[in-house]
Amino acid sequence: MNAAVAAASPFKGDILVCAPHMDDDALGCGMLIALHATHGRVHVLFASDGALSPAPPRGEPRASRDLPKIREAEALAGLAVLGVSSANVGFMGLPDGSLAHHEGEIEREIRERARAVQAGTVLVPFRYDRHPDHMAVNRAATAARRDGMAAELFEYFVYTKWRMLATGDVRDYVRVDDSVRVYTAESARLKRAALDRHRSQTTLYFRGQRRPILTGLLLDEACAEPETFLRHRRELGGRRALARSQYWVPIACKLEPALKRLKDRLAGERVQ
Repeated sequence: MNAAVAAASPFKGDILVCAPHMDDDALGCGMLIALHATHGRVHVLFASDGALSPAPPRGEPRASRDLPKIREAEALAGLAVLGVSSANVGFMGLPDGSLAHHEGEIEREIRERARAVQAGTVLVPFRYDRHPDHMAVNRAATAARRDGMAAELFEYFVYTKWRMLATGDVRDYVRVDDSVRVYTAESARLKRAALDRHRSQTTLYFRGQRRPILTGLLLDEACAEPETFLRHRRELGGRRALARSQYWVPIACKLEPALKRLKDRLAGERVQ
């Protein structure tokens, strides 16, 4: 990835960040949100209720019932660090892990929310962002754009490190001429502070949990590197947005999560 790194938001006007889960916004766009909030409004829409992360202990149904509200509060606290008002945040509350069954609903909400806030840019997870919920939100936003949404569409990256790619980073495989990157030391500091507000993800939240969902090493890496955003072009759908390995990246997108689930099972961890 050789695209130049900007020290300011590359987008004009208001932006709408669409996140499948509470914390995806900060992981993929935390620096951008902090930079953009200094000169334009940022709106954030969360699609799922976040109830499956972390997986609550067996036999503790109350933990599962409380988790969505806990994660909503964490998301609002994290966004406040980045300069986003709670009035600009929406929660759809759809079932975590099942967003593929609600793409039509998500499409309508994205289209209507973008129009209501007059967003010039809508940001969604990368089309091959590995988690099914992430890809479902991308498909919904793509459909909204195809059906007349005026806002420009950009894709952000949550799952960047892929063991099955030669370089180890999927951002190296997208078109440089369609990519923009942002980074400042201050926005990186704010991103890390925002992520630290997600206590359910960054600590051993439930009894018997072996490791946090977001480890300290993962957060350090996410906050040390520039954030990358890929312009979504209608004529470059699917793998055509990739500069190389156009067939291997989609395959690896399916294989990597399956191998991780297998690894977690062998380690005796619960998998979603």
